[in-house]
Amino acid sequence: MGFAMRQDFNYGEFVKRGSFRHEYINGKKNGFSFQAILGYYRGHYLSDIDLLEVWLDGSKLPDEAVSFELNGKELPVWKLKYAVTEFWSQVTPATIHAILPGGVSAGEHELELKLMLRVPYMQIGPEHNFMPLDSGEKCTIEVAE
Repeated sequence: MGFAMRQDFNYGEFVKRGSFRHEYINGKKNGFSFQAILGYYRGHYLSDIDLLEVWLDGSKLPDEAVSFELNGKELPVWKLKYAVTEFWSQVTPATIHAILPGGVSAGEHELELKLMLRVPYMQIGPEHNFMPLDSGEKCTIEVAE
């Protein structure tokens, strides 16, 4: 991708600090979740999401281990392109869930959310290309036991 629009809303904080949570299955750590805010001045339909990846300490989590939750509905990454009626408001945080057997150890970690959307009303080429919007972020998180 050659370029992407990026807007500095929320002081560049698209991964909400302090939102990291361990997730448990049968009483054992088996993943984590965190909240993300859309980095744009207006909302988007979930079907506008072209890329959603979660990276932890430089390693990409498998797409099938990641899901996106908004307004009480949790969707796997592959299903987002079909969510044409689910609207993500710029003021509503989404929760990103990630399955990771054993969970995340205590200490400092690098968390990266790669989130690319297309702005459907900003056509930038004759072949139905639309303005890409980068709403991702790389940050350092402190994980408690």
